[in-house]
Amino acid sequence: MEQHGGATASSATTTGNIEVEDSGADFIKIKVSFGSNSFDVFTNPQSTFGDLKCVIAKSTGLDPKVQNVLFRGKEMDDDESLQMVGVKDNSKVILIENTPAKIEDLEMVEEIKESTPTKNEELENVEEIKEMSRGLEAVNRVREEINQFEEQVVSLETVVCSGIQVADKDFIYLTEMLMRQLLKLDGIDAEGEGRTQRKLEVRRVQGLVEKLDNLRAKNSNLTSDVQEKADEPSLPSSSSKVNQEGEVS
Repeated sequence: MEQHGGATASSATTTGNIEVEDSGADFIKIKVSFGSNSFDVFTNPQSTFGDLKCVIAKSTGLDPKVQNVLFRGKEMDDDESLQMVGVKDNSKVILIENTPAKIEDLEMVEEIKESTPTKNEELENVEEIKEMSRGLEAVNRVREEINQFEEQVVSLETVVCSGIQVADKDFIYLTEMLMRQLLKLDGIDAEGEGRTQRKLEVRRVQGLVEKLDNLRAKNSNLTSDVQEKADEPSLPSSSSKVNQEGEVS
C-alpha cells in the first residue's frame, strides 16, 4: 500500500460481484451480507449507521433511504453510533433493501402473522371449547335429575290440592333432594352457554323449593281441619229424650 502526501492510499476489492473500497488503518472493516452476496466496507469507528449506509450506497448503488441495516439481529437507527453498540473491526451486519413494494410485502406478512392463530393459540381455543362442552354436559346431567324431582312435586301438588293429606316426610325428602341439586350446580365450572343454562336451572330449583314450602303449609292446614272436625261435640238427635237431670237418654 503506497502513501502520498500523508494520506493513505486505498485499493478496491471485489466480493460477490460487488466492488468495495479498502481504506487505511484509521478505519475498521465491516462485513456486509446482502442477499446471496457479501462484501466488506471500511468506515470510521465513530461513525453512525447513517454514515455506514452512505458508504454502503457507494458500493451497492442503493439509496440509504431504502436500506435497513441489522446488527446482532436488531435493526439500527441512523443516529446510533457504531462504536456505542459494539461494532468492531470485522463485525458483520446484514443489509436489507426496503423498497416500497417490499415494505408492503413485509406489512402484509405481519398482518397475516397477527391474524393467523399460532399453534399455542389453537390449542388454547380447543381446550376452551372442550371446557365449555364439559360444563354444559354437567349441567344437562343435573337437569335430568331435576326433571324427575319436578314430576314428583307436581304429583304432590295434585294430591294436596284435591284435599288429601300427605305425609310430611314427602315434603322433607323432596326439599332435601332439590337442595342437593343446587349444590351440584354450584360446583359446576361452566362458561358461555353452560353458565347461562346453569343459572336457569338454579332459578328453577329455587322455584320448586318455594312451591314445596307453600304446599307443605297447605297440607298442614288440611291436617288442622281434620283435627278440628274430630274434636267437635256430637249434637243429640231429635228422637233423644232429655230427663229432668239434663241427661240424654
